[in-house]
Amino acid sequence: MKDKKRGKFIILGAVFAALLIAFLIYFFYVRAYNNREWSLVSPMGSDVCTLEIYPRGGETDSWVKNVEKKGEPTVSYTGMIYEGKVTNHSSSEIKEWRLKIDVTTECYLNNAWCGRLEIHQFRDDAEKVQTLDLRNYGDETITLEHRIEGQDLMIHMLPGDYMVYLPDEAANEFPIAASRNAAGQEEAEEEESAVVIGMIFYYQTEDRLAFNNFDLQYYLQKDMTQDIWFRLLMAAFLLWLLVAINMTAVELNMRKARQRMQQDAKIIEQSLSVFTRFFDAKDPYTTGHSERVAEYSRLIAERMGFSEEECKRIYYIAMMHDCGKFFIPDEILKKPGKLTDEEFEVIKTHTVKGAELLNDFTSLEGIKDGALYHHERYDGKGYPSGKKGEEIPLIGRIICVADSFDAMNSRRCYRDKLTEEHIISEFERNRGRQFDPGVVDCFLEIARDLIQRSEAADYVEQKSTI
Repeated sequence: MKDKKRGKFIILGAVFAALLIAFLIYFFYVRAYNNREWSLVSPMGSDVCTLEIYPRGGETDSWVKNVEKKGEPTVSYTGMIYEGKVTNHSSSEIKEWRLKIDVTTECYLNNAWCGRLEIHQFRDDAEKVQTLDLRNYGDETITLEHRIEGQDLMIHMLPGDYMVYLPDEAANEFPIAASRNAAGQEEAEEEESAVVIGMIFYYQTEDRLAFNNFDLQYYLQKDMTQDIWFRLLMAAFLLWLLVAINMTAVELNMRKARQRMQQDAKIIEQSLSVFTRFFDAKDPYTTGHSERVAEYSRLIAERMGFSEEECKRIYYIAMMHDCGKFFIPDEILKKPGKLTDEEFEVIKTHTVKGAELLNDFTSLEGIKDGALYHHERYDGKGYPSGKKGEEIPLIGRIICVADSFDAMNSRRCYRDKLTEEHIISEFERNRGRQFDPGVVDCFLEIARDLIQRSEAADYVEQKSTI
């Protein structure tokens, strides 16, 4: 029973360890996932994120700016607003992002919002780099190649130059919310999962300006609470917790029940012990006989493979097997010589009298059978009913062996106790006649140990009386 209970808690602990390991693996996976840099290169898109760069209002939404230079003819430039739209299609938040745009046509950069631009110019085999907020600048701070036309800043961009857009968190350009839930279903509105940036460019009217070479780099931030695996792990842990609480509650209740049972067993044992002393007291030569027979019966039951509870039940029943002797007259019960036939018939009535006394003792199953059938013989020549073989209740067959052993291994008023060899030979000779062969076989496995223990007890008793 203890091994079975221990096994259950070992399994429970192993499941907890497995869940903990699975959660740690998942945690470090999410951590690595969140620190991973993803890249979207033009013109490819993905099911995670897309980027579009397009003229606002189409090609027709533009204006012309005439630039006059001294000694040079007037040049017409077309001005146009280009928008870049970053859309999150995943179930994870885009934590941070940055956009690199390659310039393939000569143009002038005028403005950008709301983030900052890291501008790279290549001139005379050298690279000029400056990061600007084009919404708020001073001419003296710009180190890049540029010009001022009226109130307009014109940063000169040649093919091979590039710019990196750095989004503004204060303007809600990052993070970008997830558009799907953990199950992959659309959840957020498009404007919540997309960011639109703006830039103004001027280019010569006869040219066409297009941005087809770009690289969008971004970091995804997986929300564990929205992830299906996290929810499954939490559900598994909650299930484990419920099982653990239930098992603990059951174990506490079982422990209380066992304590009550132990207390009840102690009360029953003490009560039965008091009763047995009443009828054992009628014959000083059999003092302690009932308790010894009960102990021998329990040991036999253990050897036969009975459960702990069943062994206790057999012990209690055996304690009361001779209760009917209370009704036998003292002159017959204590007679030192041989009994007459009439006296022996009176002695035999103790089985029936005991069964009658225990008739209403229904709380201990089989207690009546122990008193009634412990003098039946396996060959059918016993009393009071002459049952034979397995017609005799097993409790009666067990007590018969235990009772006979104590009778042979105890001093009586008419003889000393028998030797070990004599006792064992009697059981072997009467195996299948007086005694159940199966019960005898189990008893003989422990007989020599019981005899040695009995002799040791006698020796201690003799020493104490000197």
